[in-house]
Amino acid sequence: MLAQLHLDEVGGFPGPARTYKLSEPITLGSVTTEYVTVWYQRGYTHQEPEIGVVAATETGACIESSVRRRPGSAVLYFTPETPEQIEGAYVYALMPLGVTEIE
Repeated sequence: MLAQLHLDEVGGFPGPARTYKLSEPITLGSVTTEYVTVWYQRGYTHQEPEIGVVAATETGACIESSVRRRPGSAVLYFTPETPEQIEGAYVYALMPLGVTEIE
């Protein structure tokens, strides 16, 4: 499946968020959508860094009534620092959804 970057910056999430349009609709929880929003949240003193994935609308907003983390969400056990590492975190989050290519 192909994921195309749809929105490079989406507000309202606990860290830098991007919305991707998938080449085919996917069912996450009880909704079917062709958009997902992925965010990266830096770690804190007692909390590891995380990536989160939610089913999204075309505007990047969570499509469900609450921000329910979906497949691809994960705790990262290192802090991505470089642009390449941060980009890798976004890619890592999309892989469990079946994404094999990103544009």
